Amino acid sequence: MKVISIRLPDWILNLIDRLCEKGVFISRSEFIRYAIRAALKRYERELEEFTEGEGRMLRIAWKVKEQ
Repeated sequence: MKVISIRLPDWILNLIDRLCEKGVFISRSEFIRYAIRAALKRYERELEEFTEGEGRMLRIAWKVKEQ
């Protein structure tokens, strides 16, 4: 896994932290990975049009993550 840095407003971090405190997510990183996967899944069709092979890989990845 690679490490990236992002800047978020305090109010977004506060909401993420609330979800972590409630046990919905174990960490900010887990929430951000979830949000990115959800966005990629939403645009899966556009990604398939970009490259068929990677689109198939994404479908396989979603199935693995959902199990």
